[in-house]
Amino acid sequence: MPSYVEIYADDDGTSHLRDVEVPFEVSPAEPGVAELWVGEPVPVDRLHVLTVKAAEQSPDWHCAPRRQFVVFLDGWTRITTSDGESRVLPAGSVALVVDTHGDGHVTEHEPGDRQVLVIPLDPPPA
Repeated sequence: MPSYVEIYADDDGTSHLRDVEVPFEVSPAEPGVAELWVGEPVPVDRLHVLTVKAAEQSPDWHCAPRRQFVVFLDGWTRITTSDGESRVLPAGSVALVVDTHGDGHVTEHEPGDRQVLVIPLDPPPA
């Protein structure tokens, strides 16, 4: 089942992690193509391709700069939320980061150059 991890803040500003299952429909595939599970479309603003220089990182608490999906293409990523939960996400994981206020979270990447896609849901401020 398609899914992602959501990083969010409650009304008190404490950040949390939760697993979100995406509703999907099975789409008939072309001959020779595996079955496709197609999730509901999500309107997005743009796509950024990033290289995270994680060889000498100093992970610290931060809030998301905007509501955005983050796709970790390689290496592991550890997310720690202010409620004390910590989770290691393997390469290929998708996170929806919406904790734009409150205590924030800590993101630690496997050392080295890491490839990441950032897909903001909101347009940039005017």
